[in-house]
Amino acid sequence: MTEKIQSLSKFLQKWMPVLVLVVILSALLFGYFYHQKTLWLKNIILPAMIVMLIPMMMGLVVEELKLMAKDKKVLFLATLINFILSPLLAFVWAKLFFYNLDPKFIAGWILKLTMPCAAMVVAWTGLAKGKTETALVIQVVSFILAVIFVPFWMTILVHSYITIPAFFIVKKIFFIIVVPMAIGVSLRELLIKKIGQEDFKKEVKPFLPSLSTLGMYVVIFSAISQEAKSIFENLHLIWILFLSILIVYPSLFIFSIFLSRKFKIKYENAIALGYSTTAKNHGITLALAFSVFGGLSILPAAFTPILQIPLMMIIYHLSPKIKIYFSDKN
Repeated sequence: MTEKIQSLSKFLQKWMPVLVLVVILSALLFGYFYHQKTLWLKNIILPAMIVMLIPMMMGLVVEELKLMAKDKKVLFLATLINFILSPLLAFVWAKLFFYNLDPKFIAGWILKLTMPCAAMVVAWTGLAKGKTETALVIQVVSFILAVIFVPFWMTILVHSYITIPAFFIVKKIFFIIVVPMAIGVSLRELLIKKIGQEDFKKEVKPFLPSLSTLGMYVVIFSAISQEAKSIFENLHLIWILFLSILIVYPSLFIFSIFLSRKFKIKYENAIALGYSTTAKNHGITLALAFSVFGGLSILPAAFTPILQIPLMMIIYHLSPKIKIYFSDKN
């Protein structure tokens, strides 16, 4: 049974771009032709978010925080890029290239680039022969810092497009990040105490990515179908979004690698940093976009996986050359 779940999880991750595209197209057609029937989907959004978020948080290894002292430079750069450079880059990009576009779409774009790293960065780091412990630490610290930085930047940067009370954003962050994190980490600890670390890794952990991913697909379908008519009226936003992702995301990775070399960080940590600052979390962004802004703000969170996964694969295939780049310096 566990092997089948692991195979399913690998299948869902490997083919995520295709599956997301299928879910989006199905949702668009369903929402456009059967719009009245999408109203009942609002009832399953909350359960789907729970299925998406809690397993994701159960995968967080909070114990890895004890390694923070060993990777201070890496954590500093991760925080600088994820929570200072990335939001400001999103804002400047919107000012330059999203002129007169839908305000909620712009809010979703800024939110997407302000969110912490995706859960899969640890796996990608391992495949590229990077230090997975560093990726884990960045992941946990980023989720914690997101509670502070996301409301801060959303209030400041999105204010000129949409006026959202800071308290409202903080409340949504609390229910979408803090509560699932507390429940997920607590469940993880309870299960480990009950069945042991090894059985948790063998019997429970393989289920988590599949549950989270399936929950995300349900949320994407529900959110997109309810906005189908509006999306069809603004199809040009998808091409603008894709072009922006193809430029901004690789730029974040290149800048991360450049800074790593300047700070004399070894390849194993540098590739962890690169993945952790390039791959943004889809599920949490989608949940926040839907519950805070609504409308076309869901587009960046829903469509980005189509390009983000192939980009991660390209980085993986380039990792031997990146390693040589660092060996020349160190």
